[in-house]
Amino acid sequence: MISTNTSIIKVYKRQVEEAEEIAAINLAKFRKVQTELEDSAERADLAENQLGKLRAKNRSSVSASRTSPARELRETTTTVRATSALRAGLVRQR
Repeated sequence: MISTNTSIIKVYKRQVEEAEEIAAINLAKFRKVQTELEDSAERADLAENQLGKLRAKNRSSVSASRTSPARELRETTTTVRATSALRAGLVRQR
């Protein structure tokens, strides 16, 4: 009876050791995946921030191109020419 109990205890001890090994392996896998998840979440946050900055930059460049110096120069030149032509017409009429 004692020998059967001793052999049963040995089997249980071996099963416990195997379960602990498997638990340690699974814990290591979990920690690795958790670290990878945190890294990828950080990269996603950085990418979202960069995208937001690029969108803001694009919006500001689009609004700046609507009032770009070249356009203002063309509009000013056209206005000056029209004003000059109008003045020339007034001078001729007198």
